[in-house]
Amino acid sequence: MKRLLSIVDSSSDWVGKGACFMVIIVAVSMTIEVVSRYGFNQPTAWVWDVSEQLGAAFYMLGGAYALLHHAHIKVDVLYTRFPLKMQAIADLVTSLLFFFFCIVLVWKGAELAWDSTMILEVKNSLLAPPLYPLRWLFVVACFLLLLQGAAKFIRDLGIVIKGEEIA
Repeated sequence: MKRLLSIVDSSSDWVGKGACFMVIIVAVSMTIEVVSRYGFNQPTAWVWDVSEQLGAAFYMLGGAYALLHHAHIKVDVLYTRFPLKMQAIADLVTSLLFFFFCIVLVWKGAELAWDSTMILEVKNSLLAPPLYPLRWLFVVACFLLLLQGAAKFIRDLGIVIKGEEIA
């Protein structure tokens, strides 16, 4: 079990850290746009589409990473005052909604991605980049979030049952 949890954690960590490089590409491309537009009066046709898609990919792929590193928002006013076991119970109860939400996102996202792939959907813009790869990336990102949520659920269950966290 520890090995499986370690694989899920390292996958979320690796994907999240890898996604951070997309921010650099977005920053560089936006700098190119600003210099081209205002310095040379020659705006680009591609920067907005590239920045929008990379930004969306970064945002989606960061979900599991944020869950791994406890970066999601929660009501800390009460939660942090609970003992560790009570925190785990609260997380177990709220995880039911989390799992329902993630399963629906994967299920409906896959349907949308499939439909998008079948029609080779593109964005309605001058560059017209394909949208179906981004739709599949959404499904993958939601699945990674679901896996990381399952790892957290197992750890919380270990705290409730054994009184200690599974490493």
